[in-house]
Amino acid sequence: MKNQIIIRNNQSLFDIAIETTGVASNALSIAKANDLEPTEVLKVGNTLIIPESLTKDTAIKDYYSQNDIHPATGLTKSEIDIIDGLQGIGYWVIDNNFEVTENNEGELTLVRPGGNDSAGIVHR
Repeated sequence: MKNQIIIRNNQSLFDIAIETTGVASNALSIAKANDLEPTEVLKVGNTLIIPESLTKDTAIKDYYSQNDIHPATGLTKSEIDIIDGLQGIGYWVIDNNFEVTENNEGELTLVRPGGNDSAGIVHR
């Protein structure tokens, strides 16, 4: 009989790998065994097959089991929306999200490419 686990809320393949085998890199083999991409968002309540042949770190696996720990580090939809929506100079990359231009007075301005949005004047 194959080992199986039911996916909990916000669990990733890496969480499943740690919980069931104690080895995070087993996430790739678990993904392959279940025809999933390693970064795929898992559906709560679905069952995953855990190949018996995977290397195990029993100390870590047993720790999670004995302490009833079920890691769930996946991002929620609202967290993904926040990350996707991050804007501003603290998140922009020069020549990717904005360009630095200099006006006639020697003042530098941060401008979004293709737009007229300005992040302000940077004084030297």
